[in-house]
Amino acid sequence: MRRLTVSLACVAVLASIAEPAAAQNADRRNGFWWGLGVGYGWVHVSCDICVADRDASFSGSVRAGGKIGRSVTIGGEANAWMRNEESVDEYLGSLSVIAQWYPSAEGALYLKGGFAYVGYRIDDADNVLTTSGFGPELGAGYEFGIGRRLTIEPYLSAIITLPTGNLTFNGDRQAEGVNVSLLQVGLGVTWH
Repeated sequence: MRRLTVSLACVAVLASIAEPAAAQNADRRNGFWWGLGVGYGWVHVSCDICVADRDASFSGSVRAGGKIGRSVTIGGEANAWMRNEESVDEYLGSLSVIAQWYPSAEGALYLKGGFAYVGYRIDDADNVLTTSGFGPELGAGYEFGIGRRLTIEPYLSAIITLPTGNLTFNGDRQAEGVNVSLLQVGLGVTWH
């Protein structure tokens, strides 16, 4: 809870120093963009034989793209999440094709949609469980302008794979119909 309070306080400070001119947001989105994000993520694996909680840990993202219309940008995104507890390592990685739509061409709010490939692995040095799959990605964010080409943005993102994956234990198939979900809350920096 303390991390959430600190994060919200940081967002409030950024909002108070952000550039107020809405027209600059549309100008800022011209051409190529790329960004980095850090935050907190929750991962859940679901299948007939799975017994898993929604595990939480730090996550990060890298993305890049370009503008294709007055209020739409497209790009690619990679997300990573990892957790270590009692000598057990968990990893999740995703690659996505995304589009961001700005409801107001001059506004800073965006809605994100896309399609992702997700890979998940849990390893205790003796045994390895893996699964992978494809699924939709949805999200939203708000860009606060800092300078002419830089934005800082709090974001929320979710990826849920379709239940078509296989769960393997040390290379042997154990279950079908596996799906993996990732929910992220973070703060990103984008250069336009």
